[in-house]
Amino acid sequence: MVVCSLIALCVSCSSNSSLDVSLIPVLSGEKWGYIDKKGEYAINPQFEDAGFFRGGLARVIAPDGKYGYINKDGKYEIAAQYKRATHFSQGLAFVVSDASYPTCINTSGETVFSLKQALGVYSFSEGLALFATADKKFGFVDTEGRVVINPQFEEALPFSEGLAAIEQKGKWGFIDKTGKIVINPQFNRVSWFVNGKAAVYNGKQWGFIDNKGSYVINPQFDRAGDFNEGFAVILQGKLYGYITKEGKIEINPQFDSAEDFSNSLACIRQGDRYGYINTEGKIEINPQFDQASSFFGNIAFVESADKWGVIDSKGKYVVNPQFDRIKIEVEQFSFVETDYYDASAFIEAFFKRAEDDSFDGFSIKSTLQSVADNPRYEDVNASSERTAYSYDDQEITSDISISSTYFRFANPIYEYQTTYENFWGYRYETGSKKVYKFSSPLAVVEYHFNLSGDARNRGGAVAHALKAKIESRYKVTMAAEDGKFTALRSDAMSFAITYSDYSLSFFVGFNKEALQDVLTEQNDY
Repeated sequence: MVVCSLIALCVSCSSNSSLDVSLIPVLSGEKWGYIDKKGEYAINPQFEDAGFFRGGLARVIAPDGKYGYINKDGKYEIAAQYKRATHFSQGLAFVVSDASYPTCINTSGETVFSLKQALGVYSFSEGLALFATADKKFGFVDTEGRVVINPQFEEALPFSEGLAAIEQKGKWGFIDKTGKIVINPQFNRVSWFVNGKAAVYNGKQWGFIDNKGSYVINPQFDRAGDFNEGFAVILQGKLYGYITKEGKIEINPQFDSAEDFSNSLACIRQGDRYGYINTEGKIEINPQFDQASSFFGNIAFVESADKWGVIDSKGKYVVNPQFDRIKIEVEQFSFVETDYYDASAFIEAFFKRAEDDSFDGFSIKSTLQSVADNPRYEDVNASSERTAYSYDDQEITSDISISSTYFRFANPIYEYQTTYENFWGYRYETGSKKVYKFSSPLAVVEYHFNLSGDARNRGGAVAHALKAKIESRYKVTMAAEDGKFTALRSDAMSFAITYSDYSLSFFVGFNKEALQDVLTEQNDY
């Protein structure tokens, strides 16, 4: 799994002049929809989540949890079919289907290219997309799918103003679009370039450099943001203020939080209330809101008394507070992580147990005696009168092992026999003992797997590989449900797979009805 410990790329309360806010994502009850700037619904609430429109399309999550893209009429231009998806950027987006790798699509939903070598990828920025490989190296791909900067960096940020931040040996520097290092790695942390400057951290304080790597504002701040409309947010001690492009403190640190200027106004917090200041540092809209966004053009989104509304640059409500939420989180660069895992080594190793009419040595003729005689299961215990289990850990590959195996039987596998003793002519009950019925027919074997290493959080990918192998090996078609594959047959072995990102179980049935009961039990649990 790709873990990017980067500076946050999702910005709340941040200006974004290029964003289309003609329709605004709002939450009503448990569903998201869109209102216009008058507060009237343009698209009724129906989505699990909804983002802003970009290039005429908005990324939404349908009730079944799948990602798709809608137009401003609320109709799907690209059907909700993906497990993960970025927003569109430069007319392209990356999507991930079940058990697949990132695929780049255009606004018609057509595949442009696939990144089979990528564990994760960011949306395009300046014609290049940042991606990470399985060995946790970062590189860049162009809009035609050509790797133009080979994966070689420990970490990286997307391109901004022709430069991208990269990490080597724990230090950050910058490369150009040919991959050449133009600012040597020397900083502990960095931001991207905005308006010719990038904030950098030397291990003690933050300052700003130009695109040659020279300090234009010496390190002196506890935190520093990007320059927007001539100002950058800085932190000194516990309070926020603003500096000019020359590094002069123009608005003294005095706020408990502060955001970038947009439309000559900046969202600030004093105590637990949000308001807005102008470029002179004077309060323009009194702190009175529970939460607030930066301005998007001439409107901003605010919360008061648990309801959200829309204000203008004078602080006047243009849409009264009435919604449960208004989207204020804006992804500057969105990211998807692959759902793909190469399970071929696991499949090959695990299916060495398979025969035409048996699996793991078990068949329709198997009994409790067959389980007791199987050399893979040295420690089998009864958990109920029809179930036995083994916690013998069996490594299949370095990433996947069997953590437990359960054996379900059609009939009871033991009975209690009472013992008696005679004393002075009387017969007394002295106890009972468990007597096993080794002829009890085996009905279902269920395998529970432990996923580690690169297989961690890849249950879906392994499940799809299992499904494909079962279908080809046993000439069956497995029905697909959410988190489940089944092939239930009366005249031969039946199969089922249950899975999530984090778990995986495989069932072999020698009794169709018994397997159905086990799956029902799993659902109830």
